[in-house]
Amino acid sequence: MITVIKIGGALLQDANLAVEVLKKKIEGPAVVVHGGGVQITRMLDRMNAQSRFVDGLRVTDEATLCAVSLALMGEVHTDLIHAMRSAGLPAVGIFGAIQAQKKQGPWGLVGANVTADAETLIALTQAGKIPVIPTLGCGEHSLLNINGDETAAAVAVSIGATRLVFMTDVPGVKDAAGGVLGHVSDVGPLLSADFVSGGMLPKLRAVKTALDGGVARVLVGATQFGGIA
Repeated sequence: MITVIKIGGALLQDANLAVEVLKKKIEGPAVVVHGGGVQITRMLDRMNAQSRFVDGLRVTDEATLCAVSLALMGEVHTDLIHAMRSAGLPAVGIFGAIQAQKKQGPWGLVGANVTADAETLIALTQAGKIPVIPTLGCGEHSLLNINGDETAAAVAVSIGATRLVFMTDVPGVKDAAGGVLGHVSDVGPLLSADFVSGGMLPKLRAVKTALDGGVARVLVGATQFGGIA
């Protein structure tokens, strides 16, 4: 019964505080997937490059991919693993376990059809380790920037996880009136709702991918999809 936990860049601005929250989400064997949107944008600012998003996904050219790699691997990944190890969590950084194909459309070097090396990840959890995975995948011709939520869903499905937890800086998924939803039995209507936009769209698509792939429960903040706890 493995839990996959996705943690975003906004929460990782202080890795030590993020780990204190992360520890509360770990119940048995776990795999952690981390993004780094805030750090990537900051790196792009340093490079005098602008961020552009289409349908909630960052458009990624070669310069942006360089910023993604620097921010994820040179800052977020190392800081998170060090903070986890310092807090007594047996974190092991894993790069190369995520493969993807280049997404068709205006996004550039962005990954789609994401898969994970289930054999390696399961073996590490069975050995008592917590694999920590950046959202940077290996494509056929280059590295690819992959949405963190999509990566986490792909990992959860690949390893047969029973639970997927999205740690976010928002309280949960909101309804049309702005209230946070508690339990959602069907994510489908939310995907076409006019009040859902921006980064919540890829997150809800990832929720659907996970549920359709056999993950029993998905949590987005206080909002639960799938089985009742």
